[in-house]
Amino acid sequence: MSDDQWQAPGRETSAGRTPPAAPDGPAPHPPPPARYAPAPGPAAPGHNPYATPAPEAAPAPGSWVHAFGATEEHRAQVLGGTGYTTPAYRNDSVAVTAMVLGILGVVLPGVCLLAIAFGHAALRRLRSSYEGGRGLAVAGLATGYAMTAIWLGVLLLILLARAGV
Repeated sequence: MSDDQWQAPGRETSAGRTPPAAPDGPAPHPPPPARYAPAPGPAAPGHNPYATPAPEAAPAPGSWVHAFGATEEHRAQVLGGTGYTTPAYRNDSVAVTAMVLGILGVVLPGVCLLAIAFGHAALRRLRSSYEGGRGLAVAGLATGYAMTAIWLGVLLLILLARAGV
């Protein structure tokens, strides 16, 4: 394929002219085109396509930032770094309570029933919430059910030992 058949946009040469010399160092990237903007026409004389655009104004109240219930603190936290980050999720307090009661159920016999109740309540609350803690609720349920089975087995052994069987 010869150079006369195809040239990259902006690198076309006409007869008798040579392409402009490349600048020292890498050239900055041009800004991305605006969405749904018309295709750019021929550049006007003196127009620099590599010029940096003017900074955009901060979003006004009522814009997309506020449409999702985000505050300026959230916006600064999410959009302020070098890359996008997500704000840390807070754990549901009922899920944390279920996990703590599940652990306490290992040494206290009746507490594991409370862990089961709080675990189910936490899972129901987390269905319609953006809070975290689903794993804590499941762990509270698992330890609650397991310790209930163990404590019932211990109670059954004590009753059988008293009956003399």
